[in-house]
Amino acid sequence: MVDVNKVLKNVVKKGKVKIGEKQTKTAINNGAAKLIVMSNNCPYSTEITALANEKKVSIYNYNSNGVELGYACGKNFVVSAFAVIDEGESNIMQLVKKRK
Repeated sequence: MVDVNKVLKNVVKKGKVKIGEKQTKTAINNGAAKLIVMSNNCPYSTEITALANEKKVSIYNYNSNGVELGYACGKNFVVSAFAVIDEGESNIMQLVKKRK
């Protein structure tokens, strides 16, 4: 079984991500985002989801709040959403494939 928190920390550390609502939306709009990760209490979830669906970007819904997502990413602040630009050496795309 895949340890989601370990994969998230790995992609933030070794890959390239854009953290936050504005940067996530920008990454989706300019076609850079490969995957969107959102906490279950993301205040912008409807906007980000609509935008991601329009641009055909996959979404991974993290099963906890923004505080937990921030902690899982190795950050000491709340992370409600982030866009994966480059997965680096992580296997984060496996999370999406397993859910389908």
